[in-house]
Amino acid sequence: MRIETMKRPDTYGSVLILAVLVLFGLMLGTLYKINKTNVQEVYTPTVQKQHGFMVPEALRKQEIVILSSKKTAEFYINNGSSAEAYSEKIRQFAATIDAIGYKTTILPINKLNTLDKNALVFVIDAQVLGDKNKKEIRTFVKQGGSLFFNFLAGFTDASGNYTGEEFVKSITNLTLSEKGFASFKEGLSLTPKILSPFSSYFKEGKLLSVALYDKLPIYKSSEKEHADIYATAYEQVTPPISKEKTDSFKNNEAALAWHGYAGEGKWVYTSLPSYAFYDIKKDRDSYKKILAGMISFLSQEVLVEPYPYIDQTSVVFVSEDTEYKFTNFQRFADLSQEYKIPVTTFIVANLAALPEHKEMMAQIAKNPYVEFASHSTTHKKIVGESEAFIISETENSKKIIDAFAPQAITGFRPPREELNLLMKQHLAASGFSYVLGANVSYLYPAVDKEEPRIIYIPRHGTDDYSYLVNLDWDQKEIVNQMKEEAAFVTGLGGIYTLSVHTHLFSYSSNIEIIRSFYEYLNNNPSLKPLSGSEIIKRVKAYNNIKQSSKILDNQLIITVTNNNSEEVKNLHLKLFKNPSTKIISGKVSKGLHVTLYEKEDAIMIDKLPALSTVTLYVTLAR
Repeated sequence: MRIETMKRPDTYGSVLILAVLVLFGLMLGTLYKINKTNVQEVYTPTVQKQHGFMVPEALRKQEIVILSSKKTAEFYINNGSSAEAYSEKIRQFAATIDAIGYKTTILPINKLNTLDKNALVFVIDAQVLGDKNKKEIRTFVKQGGSLFFNFLAGFTDASGNYTGEEFVKSITNLTLSEKGFASFKEGLSLTPKILSPFSSYFKEGKLLSVALYDKLPIYKSSEKEHADIYATAYEQVTPPISKEKTDSFKNNEAALAWHGYAGEGKWVYTSLPSYAFYDIKKDRDSYKKILAGMISFLSQEVLVEPYPYIDQTSVVFVSEDTEYKFTNFQRFADLSQEYKIPVTTFIVANLAALPEHKEMMAQIAKNPYVEFASHSTTHKKIVGESEAFIISETENSKKIIDAFAPQAITGFRPPREELNLLMKQHLAASGFSYVLGANVSYLYPAVDKEEPRIIYIPRHGTDDYSYLVNLDWDQKEIVNQMKEEAAFVTGLGGIYTLSVHTHLFSYSSNIEIIRSFYEYLNNNPSLKPLSGSEIIKRVKAYNNIKQSSKILDNQLIITVTNNNSEEVKNLHLKLFKNPSTKIISGKVSKGLHVTLYEKEDAIMIDKLPALSTVTLYVTLAR
């Protein structure tokens, strides 16, 4: 299942329920209720011993201070809970940080001004903050401190009055959207961006379940706010649907966590309550990795991450299942050449081999924008059949299509989207290196766990067959949905996949849908279409590149190791840094060239020799 379903206690029901809450308040907890005068939140977690992921010892030098708010503790008491309920939340979050290897200290919030100006401070679920507290926190950040804060931080003043997002906005520039606060129709899932300072230890763009007993504040985000984690629907191609309304969240309303800078300091803010980081047992390690990424960002002056697709932050994968009404293959190929869009065609081999199709196949093979791949030999069910039949559908299909292709094919799309270990073994043995399959709960291509010679390209995008099944064939609306999905998925750093069929989108006037999408791609150069083999080439290179960095005086020293057996060209590195810190120059080993991209806060190394280590020296001006 996508989420763990949890029913929230009803704290506004009968007198009987109120009586039970008095007797067992700490066991039951309550959901906060938001209005203009009252914000209540007393859900109580249980401290648990945690194991699993830990940050490497050399990288956990920073001590973390967690500040507790006396005013928030009093607010709990005044609203039927206890100070212990608030304290236990802080202890549980501290235990989560301790579990990944960092040392934490819990102090009263009035001790903030005694800390070093470069300290790393967490303010957890501090719903009530006095004006003095807020001012001291803002000053701390602007003078060079690092701050993590969350949920309803400062939404209530010391007198118990609701003040909204005023304090959050004063640091982050975030404002609540028109939705204000919302719950979610089918629960909540989230997806971290692949290229993000939070993703140092969590790069797959995996869909995560969220423990959520409360409504969340919903903010409007822009590119300037550096959103890093998004609420997503199960397919990861759109934001979720609000429980209060039937409409989906807009893309700029779906963010749940951000990073940024204020003065000389930096901050991380998430609208999630603290228990979201540890209450889902099956995803606890993933949340620990995200939390470690947040701490890594807060504790390093400059954080360096390679682009996930070497020279691209996200890509678009356009493919055709070339099967029924086979001759429409020509129309699809011609359109791709007209718009210069690289595409991959998963071909049913026996249809390609028919005499009436051989001339067309030979002509399309000359098209530089079309990559051939296999959709099996006969397009029949494979899983569960004999090994001889599996060989015929995999290895033999490759032999047939290779006879037409300008180079040996490497991609396979299984009929019915079914795969088993025996199929994968025969695919790998016959020279296939990637598979396009069904929707999965991650955005970045993954090495298959059973057969590591195969990389799985996740499919995230509504294909044309789905529109047919749902009897939803309004061409204008289809194109709009494709655009929205492409923008959302690529915004997360994932691969947007447009999968079409020769008998559907490539047929008759339906091809105008593809034409409209190609025009959209050409008008949005940040959406980079790549063939399957080009995607896999970049993924393999990315998986075998390691980098580390350190700062000495005004020099950022980046060490990049290429463990690939081939040269890697145009490697881009993203620098997460304070905008006031400028990149002045960069130099690298003799024979290599560095290009600086100030607007993108990125640098490019023109080539990394195979099996080599390169040191890059970047001069900074603060």
